[in-house]
Amino acid sequence: MLIEQFKSKVKIIKPLLDGYKREIGEERLTEEQLIALEKAILQKDIIFFVAKQEQEIIAMCSISKTFSTFSCNYSGVFEDFYIIPKYRKYGIAKRLTEFVLNYCSENNIYSLWVGCADCDVEMYKYLGFETPLGNLLTWASE
Repeated sequence: MLIEQFKSKVKIIKPLLDGYKREIGEERLTEEQLIALEKAILQKDIIFFVAKQEQEIIAMCSISKTFSTFSCNYSGVFEDFYIIPKYRKYGIAKRLTEFVLNYCSENNIYSLWVGCADCDVEMYKYLGFETPLGNLLTWASE
């Protein structure tokens, strides 16, 4: 299995994006949203990481870099974490997360935070997310 930073066209990871959105009960990204995502990747506003089995992309996650007063350093938001169901329970989540954490260490990202459903808390703790930061709420302009 190969894990790498994803720098290519969004259409290559679109099947995983669709699976992720379906699993969390959200609509697929529209064409307009896919174009915006492609632009964000090119501008390095969001960085995707993928795991491949031979040439097939079987898992992904992303981080968006930000500055945080939690550590007064650069931080990141860990999102889009998805593994194709038939590849789950093989340690891919742990290896993908370790790759991302090493990337962050090497690229001056000092902390990552993740928002998750209650049912996923233990998994994220196992993956290394141990410091609780209270409740996560969002605001959207739409």
